[in-house]
Amino acid sequence: MTKLFKKSLSMTLLVMVLVMAMAASAFALTPYNYDFDYNGSYHAHSSSYIASDATVSGGNVTIKLTGNYFPQVEVGGVVYAGSYNAGTNHTTFVFPGSIGVDTPIKLSIVAGPHSRAYNLLLNWK
Repeated sequence: MTKLFKKSLSMTLLVMVLVMAMAASAFALTPYNYDFDYNGSYHAHSSSYIASDATVSGGNVTIKLTGNYFPQVEVGGVVYAGSYNAGTNHTTFVFPGSIGVDTPIKLSIVAGPHSRAYNLLLNWK
């Protein structure tokens, strides 16, 4: 009887660990690859500032760009401020969106003669 109870308890614990592992992975942020289009086609220069894949969670997209040149991005008429981290040299933006739906953005850039807002398309790959 004790042997059967121990075996049953072991199986129950194993199943619980597996279920919790699957639940944790379901809520994990998944990285998604993207680039920027400018005037209807891929734009290598603006895409070269992409620091990492985007993550999508809870109806929000998070992107990171290299450098401290990007004070804000406008998405759907709403302005979202960038958050610069000097330790990583990345500017992070969080704005509404979802995977698979290319998102028109207006990215403000402060970099000498290139300082202005650029109309880009966040293009999911």
